[in-house]
Amino acid sequence: MKRILSILLSVTLVCLLSACGAPAQQGGDAPQADAAPMRALRLGTGSVGGTDNVAIEAMSSVVNRNSDIKTSTVTTTGAVEIINLLDSRELEGGYTGSINLVQALRGEEPFQKEIPASSMLQAFGFVSWRLPVLTVAGSGIESYEDLRGKKMAFPDVGSASTEVLKIVLREAGVLDDVNIEYFTWSDGFSALKDGRVDACVGTWGNGVPPAGIIELLTVRDINILSLPPEVGAKIHEINPGIMAQDLTHAECDIIPEGDPRLSPVNAGVMIFHADVPEESVYEFTRACISNIEELGKITQDLKPLKDYVTSVCVEDVPFHPGAARALKEAGLWDDRFTVYGE
Repeated sequence: MKRILSILLSVTLVCLLSACGAPAQQGGDAPQADAAPMRALRLGTGSVGGTDNVAIEAMSSVVNRNSDIKTSTVTTTGAVEIINLLDSRELEGGYTGSINLVQALRGEEPFQKEIPASSMLQAFGFVSWRLPVLTVAGSGIESYEDLRGKKMAFPDVGSASTEVLKIVLREAGVLDDVNIEYFTWSDGFSALKDGRVDACVGTWGNGVPPAGIIELLTVRDINILSLPPEVGAKIHEINPGIMAQDLTHAECDIIPEGDPRLSPVNAGVMIFHADVPEESVYEFTRACISNIEELGKITQDLKPLKDYVTSVCVEDVPFHPGAARALKEAGLWDDRFTVYGE
């Protein structure tokens, strides 16, 4: 019996010494280029009916067909939840809004703490959203000031667009006086169509509205509010991830020519955790930027993808090394940005 105990103690000691001698993993290190690719990536999307949901589903499908990487999508409440799920390692990647990258780094609401850049490294931008407020013509709502006391449909709590509109309404001085209800994108458009709300948030991704807005415009006479210019300037000062741009007649024919509607703007960016191997993100990014025509056949929002891969990204957040490598090979890299670990 003593001999058996002696052997067991010896084995235990060897195991402990081996564990102690193993090098510790450094959380701040960049993924190694020669690390084996992670073959299954879980990607977070926002609510059904949103541009990001359709775009991420399209990317997942194209990557699965054109690379050795296999991806799956997970529907969430939106950009804020996706960043938190990456930080807790429950997702490998997903989309977020440019506004949320800034909020997360600063630890601003709706985040409960500062999120390290390593949890949300940029891969590439894919969309610029203009987010005007839509109302039914004849409702008496002609300006943001007229939203006081009205019922307004917002996207899901925690979505990037919801965070943008909160800042916009706050700076317009009406946030506390608007009765906000939360819907998926599709349900929000339906709520305005059916008269259950007085206004809703619209979305034009890369100048293209989703099917829900196209349907809304065919059955209701819609009015698009124009953002006061001083509010547009202020929101960019508050958060450099957002700005204001015109929505024009060319993008929405109910807008008179020469009378554009100034609208809040947010951007969509693909992000990955630093723990995802460089080769995995390289293959994902390369598959997307090498198959833009195929992506465009699934959703026209992604036809101009090359115009957005870096132009809508946030300078304060580094790029994942794998994404940077793919962008550099394709001649799409912008030296304004940094690469994690370099």
